Amino acid sequence: GVLFSFEMTVREGDGVEKKGDVKAKKVEDKEDATSPEDRALKEKLELLVERAMDPDAGVQKIALETIRSELRSATASMTSVPKPLKFLRVHYPSLKEFFLSSGKMEEGNPNREFMADVLSVLAMTMAEEGTRESLKFKLMGTKEAPHLWGHEYVRSLCGEIGQEFIARTVEPMENTEGGMADESDTADLSALVDEIVPFLISNNAESEACDLLMDVEAVNKMIYFVDENNYERVCLYLLSCSSFVPEPEDKEMLNVAYEIYLKMNKLPQAMRVAMRLCDPLLVKQTWDLSAGLIEREQLALDLGRQNFTFDVEPDFEEILSNTKLTEYYHVLAKDLEVLEPKHPDDIYKSHLLDTRMAVPSNADSAKQTLASTFVSAFVNLGFATDKLLADEKLRWIYRNKDHGMMSAAASIGMLHLWDVDGGLCRLDKHTYASEDYVRAGALFAVGIVSAGVKSEYDPALPLLSEHVESQSPEIRVGAIAGLGIAYAGTCREDVLSHLMPIVADSNAPADAVSFAALSLGLVFVGSANEDISATLVQMMFERNQDSTTPYDSLVARLVPLALGLLFLGKEEVADAISETVRAMIEGPLGATCTVILESCAYAGSGNVLKIQKLLAICGEHPDLKHDEDLETDGKEKQGDENEVESNQAPPPNGSDEVPPEQAPANDAVDEEMPVDAMEVTNDDQLESSPEDPKRRIEFAAAQQGIATIGLALVAMGEELGSEMVLRAFDHLLQYGDPIVRRAVPLAIGMLSISNPRITVMDSLSKLTHDSDPEVSQAAILGIGLIGAGTNNSRAALLLRQLSSSYSQEAAHLFVVRIAQGLLHAGKGLVTFDPFHSDRFLLNLPALSGLLVVMIAALDMKGTILKKTHFLLFYLALAVKPRMVYCVDENLEPLAVTVRVGTAVDTVGQAGRPKTITGFQTHTSPVLLGAKERAELATDEYIPLSAVFEGVVILRKNPSYVPPESTK
Repeated sequence: GVLFSFEMTVREGDGVEKKGDVKAKKVEDKEDATSPEDRALKEKLELLVERAMDPDAGVQKIALETIRSELRSATASMTSVPKPLKFLRVHYPSLKEFFLSSGKMEEGNPNREFMADVLSVLAMTMAEEGTRESLKFKLMGTKEAPHLWGHEYVRSLCGEIGQEFIARTVEPMENTEGGMADESDTADLSALVDEIVPFLISNNAESEACDLLMDVEAVNKMIYFVDENNYERVCLYLLSCSSFVPEPEDKEMLNVAYEIYLKMNKLPQAMRVAMRLCDPLLVKQTWDLSAGLIEREQLALDLGRQNFTFDVEPDFEEILSNTKLTEYYHVLAKDLEVLEPKHPDDIYKSHLLDTRMAVPSNADSAKQTLASTFVSAFVNLGFATDKLLADEKLRWIYRNKDHGMMSAAASIGMLHLWDVDGGLCRLDKHTYASEDYVRAGALFAVGIVSAGVKSEYDPALPLLSEHVESQSPEIRVGAIAGLGIAYAGTCREDVLSHLMPIVADSNAPADAVSFAALSLGLVFVGSANEDISATLVQMMFERNQDSTTPYDSLVARLVPLALGLLFLGKEEVADAISETVRAMIEGPLGATCTVILESCAYAGSGNVLKIQKLLAICGEHPDLKHDEDLETDGKEKQGDENEVESNQAPPPNGSDEVPPEQAPANDAVDEEMPVDAMEVTNDDQLESSPEDPKRRIEFAAAQQGIATIGLALVAMGEELGSEMVLRAFDHLLQYGDPIVRRAVPLAIGMLSISNPRITVMDSLSKLTHDSDPEVSQAAILGIGLIGAGTNNSRAALLLRQLSSSYSQEAAHLFVVRIAQGLLHAGKGLVTFDPFHSDRFLLNLPALSGLLVVMIAALDMKGTILKKTHFLLFYLALAVKPRMVYCVDENLEPLAVTVRVGTAVDTVGQAGRPKTITGFQTHTSPVLLGAKERAELATDEYIPLSAVFEGVVILRKNPSYVPPESTK
């Protein structure tokens, strides 16, 4: 036990007991407090310890067996240790010394193993930290199962096994410079692990069993230990851990979970893991193992939601192609009574504004007309009609100017999103219009209506391919951009044959090359195609030699993005091409390309090292560095001149400043700048920085905005990392350069896309009136992004107030309108979040569309507020209905009772805990918000999907008993 003593200062002769007396009395009181039973047990154990060290082997054996039985039969509560263990602790040093002393416990002694077992248990509490004595004595002891000594002893062994495994494998490898450790070195540990894991699993400690197997790098053994009672908890833990372990361990855990699901014949769950791994072989294997028609239909629905390109039988082609998505969407809208088209004025709600503040703005009415076009397109997307374009008398398309006509015609594609047949019928007449801008917009719209869906006639390619070589720049761009959206994620070789010649043509105009490269990146997203990447790098190398290509041009934005999209989510696969880019492409273009490439490669991974690297780039202050360099160099020049001309008069007033006539010229400063002034914190990214400090500022301009977006891109797949990055953004807003501050609101919007959290919205709200107009515009767009498709009332009120505040500023008002359109997109029935399936799967084409808009918004003046505002329609790739739509075995709508509530994290919890809380009960189809989850309210039907989300096939439960029959 722990004895407490009082420290007291006393004077001689006082009537107070001295310190020693108090302590002695405490010990005496403690002994008096011990019960007779405890004293008897203590004396008994002391005698047994004495006999355990007796020279007679027979006496030893009886004593050790008695001690073993006492330790095993003892019980403990949460607040106390077992009495035998408590009384034996003081004897651990003497027993250990006796065991290790030569001549007393030799190898052949039959009692050696028994004593080793006792010492192993005592070492659990008595051994010094890091010595791993409990494990060492256990390995010397009997081969009895460890769990016979209790759960706490097993848990203690688990911790020491992990430490011992590292000591035997990792440290020898480091000492021998990469030599492989011998498997026989860990054979005894493996045998012990094989005994412990079944015990942990049988006692609902699946998470501890998984941790132990991870420690000894044998997680694949878990496949042999699971059964139908525990596989769900094991797989849930493995899938959750995969986000927190380094590569390639994450892939190993996902593969183990996949094998467990196959063993349990849970094919929808296995398909979900196969899609996470982006492994076509595993997808095909899972598909081939599914025998039933209904099971394959559900797998086809899941593959279609992920836009996974896969060859299936003709019977399932229609389901995989998402051709019924528009039908399900309209049924959902009808059920919620929102089929009626909305006018932009229904969104603006100008009548609710303070009329004293809201002065009608006549400035730049063309821009406001264009804004209404976008608002109408987003709000009525997928509903096939609106109140602007549908009115023939308005001739709305022709009310816009030039590129505005292109966006107006393209908005027809948004209205007919996912409806290829209906959209093409309406677009037909516009593809023959006399205005090139209208024709270009119509061709772009052909691609938009095909976004995420595939028609059996495949009309987009023949319609668009004949215009990719058009003499009209607008029509050419419209056709090329349309191909990229229509076939995003399909890896179609026939599309490649049309676009590759444009990229490879050194004489092609910059806009055609930029959009051709972007379309290739979208079509082959995440494929790591070597031919395309080599062509893009070569093209950038050639164009980079042309000094007329500024670092913020369309080529410098979209082409590096296209290269990044090719390696989206590929992680270390992108390292080789990244090194090639560093070696071949110099200047700001190379810097931009490197940052985009690394950010895209680790998208959604939550990789901490990459986040730290990007933060280092964002933390650079090249303008301050420039000023310091000039000041330092000026002082050095002054010192040199003073040495040469010692008789020169000192500066007036005793100041250290160099008079203007004595200051060195700027050229001299640039030529003789000290080497250490060139040092940059992040060597990897800015190692090729030019010696001219002014050019270093251009490097930062090219990198820092992209790096800020990259922070959100890497962290968005993992909740804890997202929270940490949001906190880092607060520091960047305080201390970052203007370029970083302008990108932060966009990064926040991307990180919380379609998830209007109040804290995030308040942060953006403060920035909407920032003194830097580009920061305020980005914050306004950020509010639209976090509320995209949610109809959030708080965000709607905020944007209405902003429309009043900026009523006289055309650019700001345009961005406010765009944000309002995004907020009310699809009348609140859609989401722009690229993550789905309980945020487990990342839809690469959806993330690509989102990235295009983010990169464009970094230079809002030159893109969205200028001529390429049609880039906003790339969001069509990200839009998906946020619904749970239940169908029967014939794929007909099925109205069942569904509970929708806040999702609860049940990882590592024993039993069958509730997965949602604070739920409401509805009849399907129902809407799902961010952080929400749904489940069936009764057991009447069994869902065939792995996650109750999207389109779910329900099968009748044969063992269901209606409540009336239970009487």
